Amino acid sequence: MKKLTLDIFISAAEDSELSEYKLLAALKNYKEQLHKNKLYPVFGELVELSNELRDLLEQRNNLKNMLSKKIVGVDLENQSLIYEYTSENISEDKLSKIFDFIEWALPKIKEVVEEGAAIYDFVESNMNIKEIGIVPLYKDEGYFFIPSHADKTTFIYKFLLSNIVTSNVPFKSLKTQLLESIHEPPAIIPPETIKLDLIKKYPELPNPATYNLETDIDFPFNETVLPVAKRKLMRFLAA
Repeated sequence: MKKLTLDIFISAAEDSELSEYKLLAALKNYKEQLHKNKLYPVFGELVELSNELRDLLEQRNNLKNMLSKKIVGVDLENQSLIYEYTSENISEDKLSKIFDFIEWALPKIKEVVEEGAAIYDFVESNMNIKEIGIVPLYKDEGYFFIPSHADKTTFIYKFLLSNIVTSNVPFKSLKTQLLESIHEPPAIIPPETIKLDLIKKYPELPNPATYNLETDIDFPFNETVLPVAKRKLMRFLAA
């Protein structure tokens, strides 16, 4: 499925009808994925795009400069992009077409985003986090379990919560690694037993922070259940 990008909106300056066709076709594909309860990556892409478009509307006066330069490299030391300015002139008429198209498109994108948000909220509200065993003081590293009911499988993940600073803005990052899968219905093997087995296999974490994410939702695992679980766990750990 082709990803929606800002190029479609910029090209509206030359052919708004073609941009409209591309946008509606892309949104139709996004909706089809959501109707299958496949939340990611489509939901994340649309949220990011909506934010970018709103930023453009708020920076109308700077848009001409933004469109007349292209990225030619990355300054790793200063964590910034390196631009090369071009001599292309963007007319006021073209700018007006771009903004008109953005303002026309945003409500349509918002409608799909709200549909994705409803799915996200439904899954998250039907998912509980249960601490397993003694909770250590150090909770930034450990394990979590999450079921896939369609496969009758419990997936065991290792996690690491870390602090990252990008453009002087700190935020939390949750790195995960699939360790193993238990091909039994989630209710068969108690999570306490799974934790004890993990301690034996990985003695470097003698008392790991361990969480069981319980849910009866039978939605696509990789596209919906797992990404929602990760975000819910990250907020739980960061609280």
